[in-house]
Amino acid sequence: MNHVVLIGRLIKDPELRYIPGTGTPVATFTLAIDREYTKKDGTKETDFIPIEVIGKSAEFCANYISKGRLVAIQGNLRVDRYQTQSGENKTFTKVSARNVQALDSNRGKSENPYVESHQDGQPSFEPTQGLDPNGFQAIDDEDIPF
Repeated sequence: MNHVVLIGRLIKDPELRYIPGTGTPVATFTLAIDREYTKKDGTKETDFIPIEVIGKSAEFCANYISKGRLVAIQGNLRVDRYQTQSGENKTFTKVSARNVQALDSNRGKSENPYVESHQDGQPSFEPTQGLDPNGFQAIDDEDIPF
């Protein structure tokens, strides 16, 4: 069984090209995926996995996902072998994706006035205007009309 599921962030926008003769779209990009363990110094290592998408999913990638987006990839592992002009044998491992799903919204394009992004990229769900810090005011029971 050759089945791969990955979740990671794009390190740059997908590159879209078309196969000559057939016109089939092909998108390529690289996912950055942190390893699960933390080193003694508190840092994590990151793997950079090359992804190839063929067909309508490739056009989706080129049009709707971009650098920094969190995506899920479902596909299989492919090992391509080739020979350089100098006769050296090389191998290239990549994931051939069948399914690509964007897991976060378009970053930085929020129209919600209650969501404000901080420098660390994490959203703040604090109202930006018009409410006191607690968001509530004490109301006397006699002020309620029912």
